[in-house]
Formats: sequence, structure tokens, C-alpha cells
Amino acid sequence: MTENQNSKSKPQKEKSEEELEKEEEEKRLKIESLRKAGKIAQEVKKFIKPKIKVGAKAIDIISTTEGKIEELDGNCAFPVNLSINNIAAHYTSPLKDDGLTINDGDIVKIDLGVHIEGYIVDTAFSVNLNENKSLENIIQATEVALEAAKMMTKPKVHTKEMGKKIESIVKGFKYNPIKELGGHQIERWTVHGEKSLPELGTQGGDIMEDGEVFSIEIFASTGEGTVHNTRNAFIYELNPYAGRVPLRRKTSKQLLGFINKNYKTLPFAERWLAKEFRMGIAFGLQELVQQGKLQAHYVLAEKKGVFVAQSEETILITEDGFEELT
Repeated sequence: MTENQNSKSKPQKEKSEEELEKEEEEKRLKIESLRKAGKIAQEVKKFIKPKIKVGAKAIDIISTTEGKIEELDGNCAFPVNLSINNIAAHYTSPLKDDGLTINDGDIVKIDLGVHIEGYIVDTAFSVNLNENKSLENIIQATEVALEAAKMMTKPKVHTKEMGKKIESIVKGFKYNPIKELGGHQIERWTVHGEKSLPELGTQGGDIMEDGEVFSIEIFASTGEGTVHNTRNAFIYELNPYAGRVPLRRKTSKQLLGFINKNYKTLPFAERWLAKEFRMGIAFGLQELVQQGKLQAHYVLAEKKGVFVAQSEETILITEDGFEELT
């Protein structure tokens, strides 16, 4: 036993009345902001779901969804993701519209986030435009698994146990969960917090605690349940741990200042920058990624010919269970 372990621990200093009042005020602001963000997300989902149909353009769905969030006095916590068929995550319309259109036979996933003062909710749903018999229960698989995971939610539960339940249900529907994707803790100004909520019972996981916010995120795939990075990245995020680095391009410096001020540590779309900058965005982003100032979120895909569905809700862990926010 070391000397340090033998020594008595110092008694913790009692918090002053002012400190306790400040903590209570921060807690109140957090819950109010999360509830407001959640209500906005619920309304946006109801608004956009009927618009996801054959012939609709991806850019129209995405920009309309983002516009509705702002119209309802929310802020986009990240660019709206619209992922079709084997694309599982991180697709948003690029700087120059690629003309992506929803077709008959598609399975479309919409993943959106809302924040109020950095307090974030994250939610997703799927729409099945495919009449193939083998796909009729793919969305239900994600929804049933999500409900089961919710019912397990309370302080001190280990998310690995939730992962076992999720895996069991999705596989029971004859689909595969995606091992690289899953639920996650959400912290202020951080979409993917420190703790994870895995899709598989063999993966790690963490203990849930009262007051924490989690996204329960379920994927079901007709493929092997694994995704890879494609060559495309249309979403970026500031790396808060990168120190000062030399930047050659004037545009890179201007972009970095704008990103710091407007998005902080939240993900953003390259096309959002076009409202402020006319030229040099692509080269500026490239330099910022090369210098480690930005992280690129590459579009994630299963193999071609595979279909993926997704369901996601955000919950607040409470003393005796949870509060659903979205």
C-alpha cells in the first residue's frame, strides 16, 4: 500500500449557498433548453416526414428541415443527414448540389439535431418506399429495439446490457445491427459525448447516471452489419484539442475564425459556409483538415445492394428512470 493510500483524504469543502444556487440555475437552464429543443425536434419530424416521397430532391428535404428548425427558434446541432439505402450516416447535400433524388424502392433515413444554447437533442427516423417482402419489418426492428432499450433505462444501468437487448431484437427480425454505429451520451456543445450505448452485447459500454443525456440510436442492416468510410465528406467539426498551427491560405484563417464563432465544437456542413464565403471554401477546408484543425466526417456506407434503417431518440436520465425528450 502506498503512502498516498495510507493518508487520510481531505474533507471536501462544503459548497456555499451562492455555489449551490448557481448549480440549481444551471440545472434548470439545461432541462428547460433540452425540453424546448425536444419539442422543436418532434414538430420538425411531423412536418418533414410526409414530404419524403419518390421524386423529392435531397437538397430540398435537407434545406427545408434545417429551415424549419430555425423557424421554430431552434439551432441545427449538426447538418441534417439524409441517408438512402446502403448509406448509413453522414450524408448531407454537398457544396455543389449533386442532384440526389429519392426513388421508388428506396429506404430513406433522416437524422436531425436541435440545440438551444448548446443543449442538444438528436433524433432519426426511416421511411420505407420499397415493397420487397424481405424489407417490410426493417424499420419495425429498429423501433422495437429502441423501445426495449428505453424500458431498461435508469441510473446505474450498464449500456452493454442494453446493447445485448438491442442485438437480440434486431437479429430476431433477421437483420444485423451495425457494429461501428450506435447510441451515445450527449453533452453540452458535444453531440457524441464520452459514454457509449453500443449496438452489440459484445462491445464495451458505460454506466448511466442521473442527469445525463443519451441518444438511443438503432440501425438494422440487410448486410453484414459493418460500414466503411466512403471518399466523400460534406460535414466537418472543429478539433478542440488542436493547438496553433501555421495556415498558408487567407481563406483558411477566415474560415477558422467563422467556424469558431458560429459552430464552436458542433458539426457543420460545407454548404453552410457558402452563405458567408464566395470562394476558396474547398481549399480552405482541405488545409484545415490537413493541419488537424478540423475533423472530416466521411459518409458511412454498407456494401452496395444493402439496405439500412435507423431509429433514434434522445432521453434524459432521471432519478427513477428517464424522460423522453424527442
